[in-house]
Amino acid sequence: MALRLAAACALLATGAATAHDNDATASDPMAEVHVVAERGTFEAALRDFSGRALPRRDAEGRALVLATLREHQLEDLSRHVHEVERRCGGYFAFASRAEAEAFIASDAGVRGLRAPLPAYAVTHQDMVTPWLAQVSEPGIRATITHLSTAWPNRYYGSSHGHAAPLWIRDHWLSLAAGRGDVSAELFIDCSNCGGQPSVILTIQGTDLADEIVVLGGHLDSISNSGWGENMDAPGADDDASGIATLTEVLRIAMAEGYRPRRTVMFMGYAAEEVGLRGSRAIAQRFAGEGRNVVGVLQMDMTNYRSPGSTTDIRVMTDNSHPQLVQFLRDLFDAYLAPLGYTRGESSCGYACSDHASWTQAGFPAAMYDEGPFFPLLHTPHDTLEQVGGTAQHATIIARLGLAFMGELGQRARTRLRAPAVPPPSGQPPRMRQPSRPPRP
Repeated sequence: MALRLAAACALLATGAATAHDNDATASDPMAEVHVVAERGTFEAALRDFSGRALPRRDAEGRALVLATLREHQLEDLSRHVHEVERRCGGYFAFASRAEAEAFIASDAGVRGLRAPLPAYAVTHQDMVTPWLAQVSEPGIRATITHLSTAWPNRYYGSSHGHAAPLWIRDHWLSLAAGRGDVSAELFIDCSNCGGQPSVILTIQGTDLADEIVVLGGHLDSISNSGWGENMDAPGADDDASGIATLTEVLRIAMAEGYRPRRTVMFMGYAAEEVGLRGSRAIAQRFAGEGRNVVGVLQMDMTNYRSPGSTTDIRVMTDNSHPQLVQFLRDLFDAYLAPLGYTRGESSCGYACSDHASWTQAGFPAAMYDEGPFFPLLHTPHDTLEQVGGTAQHATIIARLGLAFMGELGQRARTRLRAPAVPPPSGQPPRMRQPSRPPRP
């Protein structure tokens, strides 16, 4: 499980040192990277690719390509996916060809789509419904603002990208205010994340602690302007908004003294923008350890409302377990539809976001989407101002995140702490001193 606070502080120093040690490699545009992508996407993006692209098919029968690229060529691949295919992600990246070959040969992704799951049901309205009214647009906005302005980028190969996870880890722990059942770690066991750590905060479950619920989003950013330290990549929507939404869900859980029966983990993934690297490393670790993950929710871009959109959010139907997708629909219909919101459905293509890493590792995962594609992501113009200057749209997925956490995590019989002082407008929340935990 996650490290306790003292151990996490020690790991902070280790993670920072590793980040600096790997910084030159991560920022080297000529460094080799082994990419698995859909054949059509790869050929359209890199028609003049002079290296060796090997045709492959995975266990689901998809026509893929395994290619060895240089780091700078990922920009062309990503630009095609975003500007032509109008979606995110598009490929997995590996440190070695052998690792990529093993990934393609594995049938874990098929198992992730067909895994038997617990019976999902909406049964905790009395707990979840009061949470929804506590969602704070100013609080979400404050976190987006900080993440998108405190550093010029959160690129995985820059010192800024190594500093941002430390702030997230510390901020998340501050919301727990010393709760004994809440811990955090910087996850650095990723060979091609350039030293950028992922962040994992764990709320220990009670009688179903071996069953794990994950809510995650990626913490890095990328842009078509500049490279490494000098990249201009505010990433307000992609994906400061997802991390801010997760933070708001965590804030309310801590304020309400929420104690889940299942273990609930909040994750900020490293290096998503360069091939889902951080989430894949975590998912593979969990698979290797035989962890029992019963549901994963991805929050990637939550705060853009397209002017032409006819729905408020969409449920992604691919790279996802069908039963969990239905559960996302059920949660929306139970909690958001009565508030007047509407939902649609969409697909996002191969390796579109971090939930695909969990699916490919054999775990049930799914994703809500903010709606039609934000046209300015991966540019210097992915700023809060460009999505209207507010975090109002993100409050929708924050409420859905609360419903997912509460219904899937369930609840123990007692709370651990008193509610938090409500956050002042636009400021991070202040927490009361924790009360003494009840005796078991």
